Amino acid sequence: MAEPSGCDMEWNNPMIADNIGRIFRPGVRRLWAAGILIPLTAGVFLVALIALSFTRAPWEPPELITANTLEAYEIGEPVYFEEERLWVVKTPEDVMLALYDVDPLSGCTTPWWSGKEHLGRTGWFQDACRGSLYDLEGRCFGGPCEVGLSRLGVTLNGLTVVVNLTELEPGPARDDSLEPVNPPPPEE
Repeated sequence: MAEPSGCDMEWNNPMIADNIGRIFRPGVRRLWAAGILIPLTAGVFLVALIALSFTRAPWEPPELITANTLEAYEIGEPVYFEEERLWVVKTPEDVMLALYDVDPLSGCTTPWWSGKEHLGRTGWFQDACRGSLYDLEGRCFGGPCEVGLSRLGVTLNGLTVVVNLTELEPGPARDDSLEPVNPPPPEE
């Protein structure tokens, strides 16, 4: 018969087995208690969160934003509102427009490029993905676009420009026979 190894002999020793039982039995009891307490605590926490959600009014996005005053805008220099993703533009005809910063075809942003040249004119919005070009009024004049940038409602409250975020209208259809509206050339 083969001799048991040193490791087997230690486990077969009754004194060692009793000590191991004393060490592990309280741990098992704690694990059992934690197995009950963890789900119970999580349930109480979940009920508290649900109760708190009924005590507050739900968050609603703003319908109107104040987009500065008329004096803050220069003709042909669009101002970007990042959180709302819109451009506010003062055209050469002193008309205030709010253009949604999302290309209708690609869904990408349309940054303003004051030095961009197209059709012998400088200053265009350009789709970051497909390269469509839009004038100051958001009308399409280059690239694969078929419609202009969507527009938001703008009203003047005295000298304050107010943009209505719920009045989103699709941009005008592409018409290459129109003259683009671009910033006036710089004065020398």
